[in-house]
Amino acid sequence: MRPVSFRPDFATYVKDLWGRRFFIWEEAKGKTSTNNRDLILGRAWNVINPLLNAAMYGIIFGLLLKTSRGIENFIGYLVIGIVFFGFMRQGLTGGAGLMQSSRGLVSSFNFPRAAMAASVTTKNFLQNITPALVAICFGLAFQFPEVLKPTAILVVPLYFLIHLFACGLTLIVARMTAFVPDLKSLLSFFARAWFYTSGVFFSFDRFTTNTTVQQILELNPAFQYLKAVRGVVLYGELPSVEAWIYMCLCALFSILFGLIYFWRAEARYSNVR
Repeated sequence: MRPVSFRPDFATYVKDLWGRRFFIWEEAKGKTSTNNRDLILGRAWNVINPLLNAAMYGIIFGLLLKTSRGIENFIGYLVIGIVFFGFMRQGLTGGAGLMQSSRGLVSSFNFPRAAMAASVTTKNFLQNITPALVAICFGLAFQFPEVLKPTAILVVPLYFLIHLFACGLTLIVARMTAFVPDLKSLLSFFARAWFYTSGVFFSFDRFTTNTTVQQILELNPAFQYLKAVRGVVLYGELPSVEAWIYMCLCALFSILFGLIYFWRAEARYSNVR
């Protein structure tokens, strides 16, 4: 019987985490089915919220500030950007205060605490399928009669990569906010800065004349994921081999670094208050 503050070696930790995969899956499904259950419109808000955000940003930036110039099917570009960026932002919000909200469980039983981050990400993965499909259909509706392109099937692996990347963020943020709760107040600022530097509602080509600055901005993983999703869905463009390699490396680095970083504090989570 392990004490609640025990930290196994990393290989054993990963093995224990894998051994709880069925529990993680069932818990995530359960949370998905009960999400927004107390609201009149229920899970419909998973679709309504991103569309309302898209309408707001479309009016402010597309009509008033004219960021839509030079972007083919700006409405589709905007909706897909807002919805799919939201999936990545969930990696930040899902990890904030995760240990505090689960301290009763954490202080009572010994189990790989990374399972909680995995459960949050799995829940988001399942819950985000509907808004992802709505965003794609909504975007395509504004370029009728152009039909769904064969390249759109590639949104499936991109969807997986985005959530793998987000899971790594959840692990990192969960540890950071477990011991420095004040960081939760900074996350909203960071999320907004990330949003505005990811090309969600404008094209870097139009506003950035400095090539070096543009190249730095394009290293942002969120920009690469959004560019790839828009390309395969709206424009029938295949991401380059280099882009695929970069996106895969970002997702793998995020999950591996996040898991190791989180695991190193495993023995301390039972003391979180």
